[in-house]
Amino acid sequence: MMKKLLQKSSKWFVLLLLYHLPFLKSSANPALAITDKFSITVNFADKPVSGKVISGTGEPLPGVTVLLKGTTIGTTTNSEGGFELTVPDNGGILVVSFIGYLTKEVAFTGNELLQISLTEDTKALDEVVVVGYGTQRSQDVTGSVATVDQKNIKSLPVSTIDQKLTGQVAGVQIQQVSGAPGAGTSIKIRGNGSLGAGNEPLYVVDGLPYSAGMNQTTNPLLFINPNDIESVTILKDASSTAIYGSRGANGVILITTKKGANDRTEVNVSSMRGVQQVPQKGRPEMLNLREFAELQRDKINVTVRRLENREAILNDYPVEYQNLDNITGNGTDWYDLLLQTAAIQDHNVSLYKGTKDSRLNFSLGYFKQEGTVRYTGVERYSSKLGMESNIGKYLLVGASLQPSYIKQNRTNTNANREDVLGTAIWANPFMSPYDASGNLIPYIVSPQSKYHSAWSFANPLFVLKETVQNQNIFQNLGSAFVQLTLFKDLKAKTSLFTNWSTSNYFQFIPSTVGAANKPPVAGTGRSTTIRDQSFDWLIENTLNYDKTFGSHQVSAVVGYTTQKNSAKTINLNADPYANDLLETINAAQTIKGWGQGSNEWSMISYLGRVNYGFKDRYLLTATFRSDGSSRFGSNNRYAFFPSMAAAWRLSEENFLKNNSIIYNLKLRASYGKSGNNNIGNYAHLASISPGAYVFGNTQVTAVSVGLPNPNLTWEESDQFDAGLDLDLFENRLNLVVDFYNRKSNNMLLDNIIPAITGFNTQTINKGNVRNRGIEIALGGTPVAGTVQWNTNFNIAFNRNKVLSLNSNNDRILAGNNDNNPTHISVVGKPIGQFFGYIYEGLYTAEDMANPNIIKTAQVYEGNVKYRDVNGDGIITDLLDYTIIGNPHPDFTYGFTNNFSYKGLSLGVIVNGQYGGQVMNGLRQTVDNLQGFFNVSKEWVNRWRSADQPGDGMHYGVPKLTPSLGHRVSNLWVEDATYLRIANVTLGYNLPQKWVQYTGAIKNCRLYFTVQNLATFTKYGGANPEGQSVNINNTLAPGFDMTSYPLARTTSLGINLTF
Repeated sequence: MMKKLLQKSSKWFVLLLLYHLPFLKSSANPALAITDKFSITVNFADKPVSGKVISGTGEPLPGVTVLLKGTTIGTTTNSEGGFELTVPDNGGILVVSFIGYLTKEVAFTGNELLQISLTEDTKALDEVVVVGYGTQRSQDVTGSVATVDQKNIKSLPVSTIDQKLTGQVAGVQIQQVSGAPGAGTSIKIRGNGSLGAGNEPLYVVDGLPYSAGMNQTTNPLLFINPNDIESVTILKDASSTAIYGSRGANGVILITTKKGANDRTEVNVSSMRGVQQVPQKGRPEMLNLREFAELQRDKINVTVRRLENREAILNDYPVEYQNLDNITGNGTDWYDLLLQTAAIQDHNVSLYKGTKDSRLNFSLGYFKQEGTVRYTGVERYSSKLGMESNIGKYLLVGASLQPSYIKQNRTNTNANREDVLGTAIWANPFMSPYDASGNLIPYIVSPQSKYHSAWSFANPLFVLKETVQNQNIFQNLGSAFVQLTLFKDLKAKTSLFTNWSTSNYFQFIPSTVGAANKPPVAGTGRSTTIRDQSFDWLIENTLNYDKTFGSHQVSAVVGYTTQKNSAKTINLNADPYANDLLETINAAQTIKGWGQGSNEWSMISYLGRVNYGFKDRYLLTATFRSDGSSRFGSNNRYAFFPSMAAAWRLSEENFLKNNSIIYNLKLRASYGKSGNNNIGNYAHLASISPGAYVFGNTQVTAVSVGLPNPNLTWEESDQFDAGLDLDLFENRLNLVVDFYNRKSNNMLLDNIIPAITGFNTQTINKGNVRNRGIEIALGGTPVAGTVQWNTNFNIAFNRNKVLSLNSNNDRILAGNNDNNPTHISVVGKPIGQFFGYIYEGLYTAEDMANPNIIKTAQVYEGNVKYRDVNGDGIITDLLDYTIIGNPHPDFTYGFTNNFSYKGLSLGVIVNGQYGGQVMNGLRQTVDNLQGFFNVSKEWVNRWRSADQPGDGMHYGVPKLTPSLGHRVSNLWVEDATYLRIANVTLGYNLPQKWVQYTGAIKNCRLYFTVQNLATFTKYGGANPEGQSVNINNTLAPGFDMTSYPLARTTSLGINLTF
C-alpha cells in the first residue's frame, strides 16, 4: 500500500516540476537548482530528527508540539513522548511547547536523537484558579488567594490533606499538636481573630461547606482521601472570603477532588508501607534508681525531722532504698515501655474514564496507622464515585458520593498525672510491670514505710491493654447538580449537597484497672457510650455570566442558598459490671447517668460577585453576601458582608509589555467584611437546667441558668489587604507580597450584670482584636533542563493585639494548673499570654536574716523564691501572678525544594517558626518534689543544705505541703523556636523503555519518604507545637504537658498508571 502511494506521489511530483521549470531557472534553493542547459539537479538531503520530550521528573510528555522555527513544519509527541520530524540537514531550531510548561527552543545540527526536558510553568498550571462559587484566571484574581503547588499535591505521600499544606503557604500556620493516629491539627490563617467563637478556617469540599468541629481525637480532614485531591486553594483576604459571609472571617480552604476527563481512560494504583518511631529527642529524662532512692531518703529525712525532731536511721527507709551502694542501673523506663515501632500502610486504586459527553471517576482507599503508643491506632476506608454527562448542547448533569469509615482505638492523654503517659513519666523506676511469670501486674504497689506513703498506681501498660476505648465514625458526602446553558455566556446551576455522619464511642474500664492510690475493686467495671448522628443539607441556585466585549471582560455570579443541619446525641454511663467479660450496657447493674439532646441550625443566603477587566490591565471585583442564621436572636438575625477589590497589571502597560525581564507585575488592594457565626446554636437563648428546692433537695421544676440576649449578633472582621504579584525572567522567578490589617469586632464575651437580675453574667458582643502582618512568598526555577531545581520560600509576620474586652475590660483567665490559671488575656497584649510567678532563685541565709521579708511557712532556706509582684510581702497565688511569656511567634516560614534529574527526583519540605514560647506543663509533674513521684534528671542538682546548695535553681525537698515549688512560673516557659524537616521524598520514574515491555503500564514511580525527619529546637519537651488542652482553645495556647508524641515515619511506596 505504502509503495503504491509513493509511486503515485512521484508521478505527480515530476509533472509538477516540469510545469514550474520556467520559473525555477534562477532559483537559489540549494535543494533544487536549474542549469542553463535545462539539466535538473535534485538534492534530496533532508534528514529526520527524532527525540523524546520529558518533564523535569523524567516522565514522558505526550501531545507536545514540536515545530521547526520559522516554518509550519511540525508534529506532536506520541504517548511515550517521542517524535520524528524531517528537517534540512544544515540544522535549525526546534520550538517545543506544551500547556503547563515553558516553551523551549532547541538547536540541532542534523540527523540526531534529542532528549528535551521541559520546565513546568507554575503560572500556567495555576492559570485557572478555584475561587468561591467559580473559577478565575490567575491573572484576573484581585484578592489574596494562594494555591498549593499541584506537583506537591500529587507527589507528597501523606495520610491527610493538612499534612500536604504544611509549610506550603505564607500566613497559614499548621501545628502538629498531637501524634495520635487520626488526630487533628491546628490550622490558623492570619492569626487568632476570636476569643470565643473559634478560629479554625472554613473548609469547602467540592462546594460543600465542611465545618466539622476540630479536636484532638479525630481529624475531620481524615475523612477525605488525599489521593482524591485535585487542587487546594486558600482564600485569605476579605475580597475572596466575603462570598462565604458569616463563615469566612478565619479564611477559607477550598478542596477540589479529581474528576474524569473527556476521551481518556486512566487507572492509578498506589501502595505504601512504612514504620513509625518516636525519636529519642524530647523523651522525658528521669532519675535513675540510685538517684530516685536518694530523693526518697531525703523526703523521709525531712518527715522524720518534722515529726520526731531527729535524724532518720536506716530502718526508717523502705528496704528497697536502704543500701545505696548496691543500687545501680536505670530501672523500669515506664515511658519507653508504652511505646512501640508501629506500622503504617496506605493503598489506593482509582479509575478516570471519559467519552466525548460523559466523565466518570471512581476510587477506593484503605489506610491503617498503628499508634506508637501501644494498643492505639486508626483505620480509614474511603471511596468516591463521581459522574458528569452532557445531555445535548445545553444541559450538564452530575452527581457524586464520597463515603468514608473511620475506626479509631484511643487512649486517655488528658494532660494530667493519671493518664497513661502522665503515669508513665512519674512512675517508680524500682517497680516492674511484670510478675515472676511474665504476666502484667494490674496494680503497682510502691515501697512503703511509716514515713513514706508513696503513690501506688495502675500499671499503665495493663491499662492500655485492658481498657476499651473505640470510636467508629461513618460519613458520606453527596452532591448532585444540573447546569443549563441559557445563552452562550449565561449558565444556570442548581446543586444539592448532603453530609450524613454517625459516630459511636464506647469506653469500658474493667474492675481490674485502678488509679493512682486507688487499687482495683472486683465488680466495679464501668462503661461510657456516646452516639451522635448529624445530617446537613445545602441547596444552591446560581447564575454565572461571562462575556468579553472587545477590550472589556465581565464575569458575574449571583445565587441563593439554603442550608440546614440537624444533630442528635445520646450518652450513657453504666456501672458496676459484675463480670468484666460482658461489656454490653445491659450487663451493668445500673445506668448511673444518661443524657439525650438534639440541636439544629439553619441559614439562608443571597450572594453575588462581579469581576470587570479592561484590556487585561485594570481589574475590579465587587462581592456581597447576605446571611440569615437561626443562631442569632430575632433582633440581629441577618447580616450583610460586602467587599471591594482592585488590581492593576502594570506588565500590560505599553511601557512594560515588551520588557524582557518582567513577565508579570500586578498591584492589588482589597477591603471588606466577613463574619464568624461559630457561636453555638442557642447562645442567644436562656439555658434551662433541672432545679431543686432547698428543703430535701427534691427536684420539682426547671430553672433558667442564664440571661438571654436577643440582641446577640455576629462577630465581624474588617480587613484591608494590599499585595504585589511579580514574575520575572519568563516566570523563572515569582514574588508575592501581602500586607493585611484585620480587625475583629463584636466578639462574644461574658459581661458582669447587676445581681438584681438574678444572674451573674450575660453573653454580649463587646470585644475587639486586631491582627496585622506581612506575608512574603518567593519561588522559582533557578536551574532548568535535564537537571531541574524548583524552590519556594514563604515567611509570614503576624501581630495580634486585644483592643477591648467586656464593658469593664476585665481580664480573662484560662488554663488549669492545680486549680490555678496558666494564661491571661488583657487589653493591649496578644491573646492568651502565659500567666504565673516570676522565679527569683532560692531563699538563702541572707534572706532569712532580712527583716523586710515576712517569714511565712513557705519562706525557708532552700525553698523556691518568687517575686512579690503586688508588694505585700507575701507570695500568694494569682495576686503575685504576672505575664511571663508570649506563645505567639515572631514569624513562621516554609521552604520547599524539588530537584530532578532524568527519572530521579528529590523533594524536601522544611517549616518552622522563630520566636514565641511554649509552656512546658510537664514540669507540673517532673518538677514536683511534693509527692512521691519520679522527677526530672535536673533535680540531681537540687538544694540539700547550705553546704550543698546545688545549682541554685532547684529547690530542696519541701518541708510542708502543699508546696509552691511546682506552681506555674517563668521556669516553665521555654523558647518555641524550631526548624523541622517535615518531609523528604526520593522518587524514581522507571524508564519508559522498561515500562513499555509490560504492554499495560504507562508509568511507574517508586519512592522513599521520611516524614518528620528531624526537629531542631531548644525546647526541652517532645514537641514545640504540642498542645495538651483543646487544640482550638484560643485562650490557652502553647501548653504542652503529656501530649501524644510525634513519630518519625519512614515508608516505601509505588505509583502505577495504566
